[in-house]
Amino acid sequence: GLHRDEYVLSNPTYDADQWTSSPDSGNGTPDTAGRGRTDTYALWIQDVWKFAPAFKLTTGARLESWEASNGFNLAGNVATVQPVERSMNLSPKAALAWQIDPAWSAQLSLGEAYRYPTVGELYQIVSTGPTYSIPDPNLTPEHDYSGELAIGRQARNTRLRLSLFQENTRNALISQTNLLNGTYTTTFQNVAWIRNRGVEFVAERDNALIHGLDLSNSVTYVDSTVLSDPSFRSAAGTTATGRHVPYVPDWRDTARATYHSGERLAFTVAARYQGKMYSTLDNTDSVPHVFGAFDTFCVIDTHVHYRISALISADAGIDNLFNDKYFEYHPFPARTYVANLKVQF
Repeated sequence: GLHRDEYVLSNPTYDADQWTSSPDSGNGTPDTAGRGRTDTYALWIQDVWKFAPAFKLTTGARLESWEASNGFNLAGNVATVQPVERSMNLSPKAALAWQIDPAWSAQLSLGEAYRYPTVGELYQIVSTGPTYSIPDPNLTPEHDYSGELAIGRQARNTRLRLSLFQENTRNALISQTNLLNGTYTTTFQNVAWIRNRGVEFVAERDNALIHGLDLSNSVTYVDSTVLSDPSFRSAAGTTATGRHVPYVPDWRDTARATYHSGERLAFTVAARYQGKMYSTLDNTDSVPHVFGAFDTFCVIDTHVHYRISALISADAGIDNLFNDKYFEYHPFPARTYVANLKVQF
């Protein structure tokens, strides 16, 4: 296969005497500007080889050529033409699947991949209310090494899967928001080396306990650690090495129960839990229930589905049934009522 993408940024802002009535160019005086483009060309190949009745090997590779160009930034009276950045990378992968018996299976997957900086991370200067985003035109692609071992069982009414995974990332692309000189500022940077490793367990059971009752649960634990980041130093002198990686919660769990009353009507109750998460590399954002915090939460959702006909269905529900109050950077919605009607043609 072949792949190409192109992203172009052009985001000027202007001073305005009265923003509600000024034209797009304000009073004509530029305040900030960010523009540039990124291009990616890729060639990929994949092959599946069933070399024995119980074994299947999937191999593949992706060759990518990436370029960031035409970068320009204006901040106040300072205009900067940004350098051109280029990278060419090969990303191989392999997965070996073993059908142990009709019910049990196992798969080992290994892969290497690159994530390129977006045009916004490289060049976009923008303010959202009191928060300013500062780009970095010298960001380099992050480089991931991933592995997973999964064991599963699928019977008539039961599905189980246990996965052990690890991902090591060099030059991880991470943004974070800090309060600097009284202003919330979001910055983008490469973190030298991070590691995410953990375990995920998924269980599903149809017609559990009584006919029509389906139960499922998915729980994930991640040990996410900054292994090295020598370039980071906060104003307080704290370091990032050994800290939890920002925006990765340690625990996530989703449990769901659905009761089918006949073929048309279904009732669902679900519980969603998320553990502690940080937004700063040195994990200093430890105060909960404030703007910028990422709180632990557990919420209950309810949902009713009714199939009116083969083409028409209706849904209604309540998210966050018990009106839990929590922040995920900003206050998340409290009790929310939802309803929709779906017509298929």
